[in-house]
Amino acid sequence: MVTTVEATGGPSSSTSRQVADAVLDALPDATAVLSADGNIVAVNHAWRMFALDNGGSATTTGVGVNYLNVCERAAAAGCSDAELVSLGLREVLDGKTVESEHEYPCPSPAAGRWFLLRATHLAGPRPGALVAHVNITRRKAAELTLAHEASHDPLTGLANRTLFGKRLSAALTARRGRSSQPDVGLLFLDLDKFKPVNDNHGHSAGDEILLTTAHRLRAAARPQDTIGRLGGDEFAIIAPRITRMGLESLAARITATLAEAHLIHGHSIQVPASVGTHLAAPGETAASALHHADQAMYANKAARRPGDG
Repeated sequence: MVTTVEATGGPSSSTSRQVADAVLDALPDATAVLSADGNIVAVNHAWRMFALDNGGSATTTGVGVNYLNVCERAAAAGCSDAELVSLGLREVLDGKTVESEHEYPCPSPAAGRWFLLRATHLAGPRPGALVAHVNITRRKAAELTLAHEASHDPLTGLANRTLFGKRLSAALTARRGRSSQPDVGLLFLDLDKFKPVNDNHGHSAGDEILLTTAHRLRAAARPQDTIGRLGGDEFAIIAPRITRMGLESLAARITATLAEAHLIHGHSIQVPASVGTHLAAPGETAASALHHADQAMYANKAARRPGDG
């Protein structure tokens, strides 16, 4: 590329601007340059294309628009991420910090995208900030997958014992000290006659029973309930905001659906469940609540005929 040089020996202002625009357009992330008061003074090609792809335009997100106002309007519309972005960006523009970062979801009907907004302070005679939206969807998807695998049962996809314990503690903590809060119910389930399935039909048949059980529990439980597989053939359900009558109704519904026969390898097999319920008292710990539900389940199992366990 030929550089035009003025009489002073330096590159012309027009050429410098062309180079700066070319560099900005070469950046792969949607990037904008802001003045000290938050006005957009330049955007790159990726920024313009992202706006077009998502229903935006130059009049709403282009040069001359105040980006702080864009964030404030989004925050007023209920976007909590926009408020956090605005706070971080103001600190960068005021020179209180050199950089601010915030990860946020940006879903579309076709994709669940994630971005990292990075605002970097620009010093010099015309201070401001460089704002870039970095697509981190691939990394975030990997992180979410790892987090899900660490907190969910690999066979059924239900919450594992660790996640279940955290959810139960959180539900009981919200209940603690607030007499007006609805009660937290807990159900503990143990499958009867499950061991003979593995012994007589193999572990693949046992896995089918567990998968079908998980499906039936999802169908019987309420949307706000948390279902967990605690290990082996033991399951549990957290039922927040429930009355004693509602808890007993949920237990009866689950008992009925799990009593239905399974069709495994051409055989009709019944694997019912013993269910114990407990309505947690204010201030009760997760360990105590789970113990009481477990004891209620064993009392229920003992009341059944011998050989059902």
